[in-house]
Amino acid sequence: MAITIEENSSLPNYADAYITLEVQSGKFSGHNALWVQSESMASFCHALVMLHQTLNGEALLESISPGKLQLKVFSCNSRGCLAIEGVIGSHLIGENQKFWHSVSFGFEFEQTQLSALLQLPWVKRYVT
Repeated sequence: MAITIEENSSLPNYADAYITLEVQSGKFSGHNALWVQSESMASFCHALVMLHQTLNGEALLESISPGKLQLKVFSCNSRGCLAIEGVIGSHLIGENQKFWHSVSFGFEFEQTQLSALLQLPWVKRYVT
């Protein structure tokens, strides 16, 4: 996942995040590019910090355009197990019709990976 934050304060999407991501889950894969509002990014990043501190709860992130990205990072048991699940999707426009394409995914991950995520510059930017 790559995240670019709009830095030009004269633009209406100032501080919004442009995200490109690629997902491969089992034999399925997908790629998408989308925008997420700055408020949603800040809420997601703050929730990640709380999840790291308490090992309880969830952090949600959704794209501006409905359905392009739905992401949830969450605690999956009382022993500190963490997981991520989500969906990326987009319309494929044909000559006469548009078709919805998407990939759903989910997996568990180590707490140390959440610690590393919190050190990324884009997380720090939205938390401060």
